[in-house]
Amino acid sequence: MSDDLNCTCYRLRRADRRLSRLYEAALADTGVSIVQFAVFAELERLGGLGISALAKRLGTDRTTMTRTLDRMEGLGWVAVQKADDARLQRHVVTEAGRKVFRDAWRGWRRTETAIAKAMGGERLALLWELLGEAEKAARAANVAAE
Repeated sequence: MSDDLNCTCYRLRRADRRLSRLYEAALADTGVSIVQFAVFAELERLGGLGISALAKRLGTDRTTMTRTLDRMEGLGWVAVQKADDARLQRHVVTEAGRKVFRDAWRGWRRTETAIAKAMGGERLALLWELLGEAEKAARAANVAAE
């Protein structure tokens, strides 16, 4: 029997804190947080998104996403691509943002590779699968509680 607390939330949060510290340290020289890195990655991958769509993809609320994007816009890393209909406005990565993201990517990649090496590819794939299942279970439990 393990000495660890038998609580899924506690165990996930503890792992999250430890892993987040590793990634934040890897990104520290670039000034990019792990949240900003995720925003960069999604905007680059999808060619720009609106606030609500980006918030949904990253599992956060619109208010938090607005604050993150405002900070990134203030740094010149993202810009709003205007549209006639305000609901169709998208945030996109600027050239300055692309440079910062490329620099951040190097540190992120080193950390991601180190974790994959330490865990092994199969176990890491299993972890991702289990995390996906945990998210689905949390959504189902939330619906059941309403």
